[in-house]
Amino acid sequence: MGITADGPFGAYTEEADFFDELPYGELDEYLQPFEAGLLMAAGRMLAVCAYRDAAYYADRPFDRGEKDAAATVLNLLPETCDGQGDAFRRDAARAFWDLADDLAVGRAPLPRCQAETWALTTMLDAAPRMCAAADEELTGLGVPIPSDTGESSYRAPYFEEEAWAFVIEDAKYTIPEAQPPVSAEETADGAAEADAVAEPEGGWDAPAYWFSPYGITRPRNAERGHPGWADTPEQSPAPSVLPSTERAAHLLGLGDDFDPWEAAESDVLRPRVRTMADTLTPLAARLLTVAAEKVGERGWHDLLAHGDRVFARPDEEEDAWELEESFLLQLPPLCDGQSAAWRLAMVRAVENLADDLRCGRAPLPTCTAEELAFHLILSEARTVLDYLDEDDEYAHAVGLPAGGQFTVRHRTFDHWREAFLQDEDVLLHYDQALAGVASDPDHPASQQLGTGDLRPRAWFDPFGNIRPRLPRSLTDQHRARLADADPDVFFASTPALAKVGTPSAEADTSTMLPEGLRDEFEHFTGLAQRRFFDEPCAIAMAANLDRLLTRLFDTDTVVPFHIWPLNPRASAVKTGLLLVDPDFCLQGYTRTWRLSADRTDREAREWAVALLEDCTKYILANYGQTAMDFLRGGQPTAPLDHQLYDVLPARLRELARDLTTAGLLSHRTRHLGMSSAQLAEEAILPEPLVIAWLDGAPVTPSQLLRCAPALQLSEDVLLAALEGKRDTAYWPLPVPPPDEQGRPE
Repeated sequence: MGITADGPFGAYTEEADFFDELPYGELDEYLQPFEAGLLMAAGRMLAVCAYRDAAYYADRPFDRGEKDAAATVLNLLPETCDGQGDAFRRDAARAFWDLADDLAVGRAPLPRCQAETWALTTMLDAAPRMCAAADEELTGLGVPIPSDTGESSYRAPYFEEEAWAFVIEDAKYTIPEAQPPVSAEETADGAAEADAVAEPEGGWDAPAYWFSPYGITRPRNAERGHPGWADTPEQSPAPSVLPSTERAAHLLGLGDDFDPWEAAESDVLRPRVRTMADTLTPLAARLLTVAAEKVGERGWHDLLAHGDRVFARPDEEEDAWELEESFLLQLPPLCDGQSAAWRLAMVRAVENLADDLRCGRAPLPTCTAEELAFHLILSEARTVLDYLDEDDEYAHAVGLPAGGQFTVRHRTFDHWREAFLQDEDVLLHYDQALAGVASDPDHPASQQLGTGDLRPRAWFDPFGNIRPRLPRSLTDQHRARLADADPDVFFASTPALAKVGTPSAEADTSTMLPEGLRDEFEHFTGLAQRRFFDEPCAIAMAANLDRLLTRLFDTDTVVPFHIWPLNPRASAVKTGLLLVDPDFCLQGYTRTWRLSADRTDREAREWAVALLEDCTKYILANYGQTAMDFLRGGQPTAPLDHQLYDVLPARLRELARDLTTAGLLSHRTRHLGMSSAQLAEEAILPEPLVIAWLDGAPVTPSQLLRCAPALQLSEDVLLAALEGKRDTAYWPLPVPPPDEQGRPE
């Protein structure tokens, strides 16, 4: 029997009037018919699995560490129930069935004992997953499928607040065992007095009291027995009504390490979506997948046809019919001049969401490009539905059922936008009155609305409140399509650039830096860029400078702290002797250098090289002539290798190379786990060119900007790197050790 919203609300005893927490009113005030049906279906499926578990385990203690134990309803019971026997387990399974029966005849699922309270909470948790069942399955279970065709009249299942009103927290105190015996003596006003019953160890909700009837509800018939199929649940006693235990366990997600219809773990999504199924049904996911594949294929067509060429948008709307299915035409007009690499990344944004849908993940956009891609997919899905309603052959061709099978719960477009999108700011580009605001992040309106940077140059920068995507390599099919593209269409296609040649890094290949010197230099320049020059930073720079000079000379005869005078030198606890004085100053050959920070990357490199050069001259001028050398006596200090006078300037020239861009590219590719080949193919550039950039070769801005989408950052970050500015959000600065050393004395 299906759900009837106008049936009796519940069966209360007279005592119910005195229990304020009991719900009152009509059932549909707490559960809409479809929600009540899903709750009933969850109860049926849980009962099937629970009877299966009872038959398998019988009186054996339940071991949660046993293989496949997590795929049981017994695993959902409190651990205090693990030692209970077959009778207890069968009665617990019947609690699901009884509550489902209440719902089937239109009664409120009001628990009559602690076992049913546990069963109801389990059903409420499982009910949203029932949305993953097909309409035919739900109909067989007696669930009324919403028949309204209008999306606005449909409410997605909601099992919060109202539905949980049936779980009465203090109902356990109304069981007979918790009631004091009635005293034979009566007070003056006629009321009986008795001492309160002490709560037992483990409380009134311990397994021993699970089936004691609540005093606020009418007890169930003790002679009702179990369903006729309960002894053989694996044999699917009523296949037209009940699912198999395997199907029930799958829909319930019992024991799965990953439930394919669970929503993505995201603070953005969780407040709005409990599971994937109650927001996006499997059939709806198939619809969006087909739509995404169609949008993606159009994107590939336009990418190969237009490459880097500016897209010629029709002047008049009536002239656009020939481009009706154009991917580039669906993008905002300010995207018409984007590069082939940007367009490739935009197509990949569509494919990312399609991949989410195929794998059962929430199609959750991680950047502005994917948000717009989601809108394109939704628009195409509406078109697909229109064709499904009109043409059965079309349905067969795209692998979808006829349009009539897409009931309203599979068409909740507005709900999908609300659930999966953080906002719809990117659509401002389609409004002529607001397009200027959307394309200017500094516009007062943009600042007031908090839209961020909506320019296409920043579309692939991941949102800060969601986990960014891991880069995916192009498939062999993608590579083949790009390889067959017309080289003249692509501004920087591999064949075209191969003729130009690869720029040189302009490094002296004969100059080999000592091991660890480059790393120490990069660490030192990173510390010199920190915003605040606090004591930990100063001490770390001073210690770093000692190691840096040692590796620069790369000879056992030069020990920096033997060169500088003893008296001004400071020491720090756990750090050892530092070359600087208490003010973090160091005497060089021509001037006194004070350690400091708050520089750009380029400024830090130039300052560090000048410091090293002056300190190098100081060491060469004072080697073997310090006070320590005279006090030491004995054999004269061994002379320095004369080759150092030629090698040191060459090493300093190598360190002086401007590697801001190379450093950013190297760090970003390592952070994303990308190879140079992967970056090159996604930027549609030859790999030798990318390798040269990573080695410090000069960079052409127009070519470098092609890497921005693949590197998941704004083009402005790359342009800043070309100016010698380091964006620490994408290339963090080194962190000094904690301030444990104490101030130098």
